[in-house]
Amino acid sequence: MKRFTSFLVACLWMVSAVPVSAAVQKSEGFVPFVPTENEFASAIVMTAGTHKVLYGFKPEQPRVAASLTKLPNALALVSQKPRWGRIISITKADEVGGGRLRVPNGSTISVQDALYSSITASANNTATALARTHGGTKAFLKKMNAEAVRVGAKRSAFYDASGMDPRNMTTARDIALIAEAAFANPVVRRAAQTGTYRFAIQNTGDAKTIRNTNDLLADTHKVWVIGGKTGYLEESQYNLVVHVRAMDAEGKPVYGRDLLVAVLGSPTKKGSFFTAERLAQWAWNNHAF
Repeated sequence: MKRFTSFLVACLWMVSAVPVSAAVQKSEGFVPFVPTENEFASAIVMTAGTHKVLYGFKPEQPRVAASLTKLPNALALVSQKPRWGRIISITKADEVGGGRLRVPNGSTISVQDALYSSITASANNTATALARTHGGTKAFLKKMNAEAVRVGAKRSAFYDASGMDPRNMTTARDIALIAEAAFANPVVRRAAQTGTYRFAIQNTGDAKTIRNTNDLLADTHKVWVIGGKTGYLEESQYNLVVHVRAMDAEGKPVYGRDLLVAVLGSPTKKGSFFTAERLAQWAWNNHAF
């Protein structure tokens, strides 16, 4: 009975998945992607640039965005052409809970360091400070939503700048498009692919070291990460979106085979990374593009 139930679940997942584009599917030896039970709530694999959907499971289903919200935050920021060396403060109003840059209220840092703290380490207080200091929170949120629509993310809505508000919603398809646009900016891309970042608090001189929340940057994984962002709330479970490039046997990037992979609602953080890499490897093995 257990084997039959597992088979039935696998069949239901396959029926729910978006059809693969025949234009890029390999004509021989194609193996469908079959998720394990409860592996994720929704997911998508698209070719970067052309946006051909190679795999999708409920890719248009709205899901709580959590810290993936920091990507439209980055889009709104770079649209203003910020001065990266400008100094801003972290105030009590920026402390919205969750992961944070651990500094006292009144600490001052550069805009670039605030962006890295937001994207690399997923700090909520620095993401909130960026919104407050770049036109005010209300106007900044309006810009975040406008930037999402501009890149084609029409089923997303953002109500705070950090991702702590569970009303922030996106879809697998939407966040893949948002991520691609955000990582097209060189400063955001570097922040999203940097494993460890060090900087100084301007008014105290204290040294800070932050680390990336994206485990796919580790050498144990066989994907070349162009950029990535994680997210978690109890309401969303573990979210991940990555722009990845294939690697050859020597560990060098293979240009022209970039993918956008979004995995939303994974039960575990480790599982979200495993799934994203598995989806990418499946796409490279089963599609010619």
